[in-house]
Amino acid sequence: MLKEARNQKLITRINKLLQKYEISEDITYSLQEKDNIYQCVIKYQRDGRWDSLWASTGLKKERGNIRQAKKEAEEIADIFKETIKNTNNEKKDISITEFQSLAELNTTNYNPNRTTKADWDFYEYMEYWLYKIIKKSVEQDTFNGYERNVTKRMKDYFTQKKNRRKVKELTADDLDDFYEYLREQGLKNSSIEHYNDNISAAFKVLLKKKIVRYNPTDMINPIVVEVVEVPTYTEAEINELFDILKDDVIELPTLFGGYYGLRRSEIIGLRKEVFDFTNNCFIINHVAIQNDGKKHKEKVYFRDKTKSKKGYRVLPLLPIVKEKVLKKLDRIEENKKVFGNSYNHKYDAYICVQDNGDLIQPGFFTKRFAKIIKRNKLRKITPHGLRHSIATLLHLKGVDIRDLQDWLGHESVTSTNRYTRSDYKKQVETGSTVLEIFEKKNKTTENKKNTNGKRFIVKKKNIHISTMNVPN
Repeated sequence: MLKEARNQKLITRINKLLQKYEISEDITYSLQEKDNIYQCVIKYQRDGRWDSLWASTGLKKERGNIRQAKKEAEEIADIFKETIKNTNNEKKDISITEFQSLAELNTTNYNPNRTTKADWDFYEYMEYWLYKIIKKSVEQDTFNGYERNVTKRMKDYFTQKKNRRKVKELTADDLDDFYEYLREQGLKNSSIEHYNDNISAAFKVLLKKKIVRYNPTDMINPIVVEVVEVPTYTEAEINELFDILKDDVIELPTLFGGYYGLRRSEIIGLRKEVFDFTNNCFIINHVAIQNDGKKHKEKVYFRDKTKSKKGYRVLPLLPIVKEKVLKKLDRIEENKKVFGNSYNHKYDAYICVQDNGDLIQPGFFTKRFAKIIKRNKLRKITPHGLRHSIATLLHLKGVDIRDLQDWLGHESVTSTNRYTRSDYKKQVETGSTVLEIFEKKNKTTENKKNTNGKRFIVKKKNIHISTMNVPN
C-alpha cells in the first residue's frame, strides 16, 4: 500500500511538470543518498533544457539495502518514462482536424492537459481583470465607470447561453455583435468606445503574458464616435450670467468656471490654504469627486490628486476673483457666528460652502446652475460649457494652444484642440483671403465697358467677418 501511494504521488508530480513543460522521453537516472535515504535522481529535458527530479526509494542507507534500492530506482525511472510516453501518445492522437480547430483559437497553449486564462469564460475573466488587476491601478471614480460597464450590460449579454464564449473563442465578430446590441439599448458610439477600451485593456494583459496570440478589439469594425458640440457663451453672455448670479450661493464656483475654466471637481475642491493673497495666486492640487458608485458612504469624496499631472497647476488670482474670494471668507466667519452650534464645521477647510457650512455638492452646483439659466431665459449651457467658452475666447484672442493647455490642465494638447474650435478661426482666416481675391477682381472690372460702349460698375458690398463671434 505504501509503495502504491508513493507511485501515485510520483505520477501526480510528473503530470504537474507536463502541464507546464514539454518533456522528452530520453532520460537517465542514478542512485544517490540524501539525509541517509537512497534517492532516485532522474535527469530529463524540459523545453530543451536539462533538469533533475529527486524521488525517494523509501530505503535507508544501511547494509543490505543497496540492491533493493537499485530495483526501486529502476521502477521509479520506468514510471517516469512511461508517464511521459503515454502523455506524448495522447498528443499524437489528436486528429489533424482537431489540431486545426485548436490552432484557430486565440491561445498560445496547445497542451490539452494544461489550463490557462485563455480557457476561462470570457465574462469570468473580465470580472477577474476588473477586481484583481485594474482596481489597484486607477482612481475610485474611474474604477466606478469600469465597474458599471463590466457588471451591467456586459454581464447581461455575455452570460446568456447563446453569447457565452471562452476567452480563446472570442472573435471580432462576437464583439461587433455585442456593440450592435449596445446600440439597440440606446448607447451612442462614444459610450460603446469605453466598453471596447475596457476589453482591449483586458486582452493586453493576456498578450503581455503571452497567454493569447492577438487582441480581437484590433479587428472590429471602426467605431465612429459622434462629434458632440458643447454650447459655449460669448463674452457678453458670460458677463450677463455673472451679473445674474451676484451674491448667489454658486456665484464663486461659477466665477472660477468662467474665468479659469476649472473642472467642477477642481472648483468644489478649492481649500482656503491654496490662496496666496500676497503673491496673488492659487494652486489646483485637491479635487472633490461626486460619488456615483456604492463604495463610498459619502456623497462626495476627496483626493490630493488631480485628473492628470498637468492638472496640478498654479494660476494667477485675478483682481475681481480675489475680491470675491476675500468677501466669501468674511461671509464664512460671519455665518459661523450667526449659526452658532448648528454651523457645519466639517468643511471648514473649503471655500465653496453654503451659509450653514455645508459643502456645495457638485450635483447641487450643476442643478442650481441649470435652474438659474432656465429661470432667466438664457441660452442653455452647463458649468462645463464655461470651460469650453473661456478656451474658445482665449484662443480667438490669440493665446497659444500650448499656453491654453497649461491653463486648462490638459494632459494632451489634443484635448485642448477639442475645446477651442480652432477650425472656426481657420475659417475666418480663409474668409478674409476670399475677400482679398474678389476685391482685387472687382477693381479690374470696375471701369470695363459693356458691348454698347456704355460703362458699367460692379458695386462692392461691404462684407465683414468678425473674429470675435463664436459659433454656437
